[in-house]
Amino acid sequence: MTTSRPSSRHRRAPLVAEIVALALLTAADQTITLLHPSPPSDGLLAVPLSGITPAIGIGAAAIAVLRRRFGRVELLTVVVAAASLVVSAGSGLAALAGTPVQAQSALTEALALALLCGAVCHQRPVRSVAPLVVLVGVATTVAAPLRFGFDSSWALLAVPAALLWGGSVATGLILRDADSRYDAQLAKARESERLALARELHDFVAHHVTGIVVLAQGARVAAARREEDAGVYTEMERAGGEALSAMRRLVGMLRTENAGETAGTEPSLLAELTLLTELEEACGNDPRVELTAPAELGQLSLPRALVVAAHRIVLEAVTNARRYAVPGTPITVSARLRRKGFTAALELEVGNDVAADAVRGDGYGLVGMAERAQAVGGTLSSGATDGRRWRVHATLPVDPAPEQLFR
Repeated sequence: MTTSRPSSRHRRAPLVAEIVALALLTAADQTITLLHPSPPSDGLLAVPLSGITPAIGIGAAAIAVLRRRFGRVELLTVVVAAASLVVSAGSGLAALAGTPVQAQSALTEALALALLCGAVCHQRPVRSVAPLVVLVGVATTVAAPLRFGFDSSWALLAVPAALLWGGSVATGLILRDADSRYDAQLAKARESERLALARELHDFVAHHVTGIVVLAQGARVAAARREEDAGVYTEMERAGGEALSAMRRLVGMLRTENAGETAGTEPSLLAELTLLTELEEACGNDPRVELTAPAELGQLSLPRALVVAAHRIVLEAVTNARRYAVPGTPITVSARLRRKGFTAALELEVGNDVAADAVRGDGYGLVGMAERAQAVGGTLSSGATDGRRWRVHATLPVDPAPEQLFR
């Protein structure tokens, strides 16, 4: 099952903003260092720290920008915070020894640590990372006083650094809470869809079992009259097989937690369902919707669950397209039967041009469509193609084989 992902433009925007902010603070650090010159020193701590301190900010910034490529963000945060704290403590000890280190501003370090700390709070439970959050707060706050001296006015940089740390913690917790609420809503939507699918499959089973009973009664009467018809038993076998398949799907849907939410009316479950008719009904009377489907789709004898799934997927996709498409542009719907060897699959595709200022939805409709496809053994994918064009593509396997699909 595949669902949509944010476009590359949306994924790059935070990264670009981080790089720009870190670059500006690096320039600010260099400016502050030039405004606060210190005489060179040759102390035991001063010599190595004079070479290490300028690289701490750049290294921390690089790690913060590349943190998405690593799985253990908390480990990176520990390394950066510990390095910053060691440099700050060493600078303070060197000053006490009378060999102060060339003062280096730590605004870049503060932002890098804030980004890492916010990512940790977003990805990990608060209780498990509380010591790490405190470590980052200490490293961020004491950097300016220890490096410039407590009597320097530049030591006041600890105030904005502390605010930056607090803001990162709050932002991370807010994002984590938003994710938790979204997951809860998604679970609720999936539960609703799971029950809806189970009810549908119950109707399928009831329909087929009723048919079996009627056919059995007819066969009994025919046998009593010694006019047995083998076709009756064939129909009983087919109906029984479909009932068993539907029952297996019912049990599977009741046991799984993977389902989504969709809304709208369902086609009649007890009426004869023609795929082409149901696709036309799903497209509605909107002149913008252009349906392309071969006439053979109106002659196929397909399982009812497959027809219902196709109807719901197209209906939901067209509904979304009407909501987000560029006004006046067509919405294309295509359906075709793809045969390969002894297998066949129904391919559905809905496409539309998306307005540049379109607001992204909650994604529950896509989840529901994907689960509809999965319930009949198919797959669904969606996403932007060719710049601003949105496409929903579903592949639903058809059983029995293609040569048995025509009435």
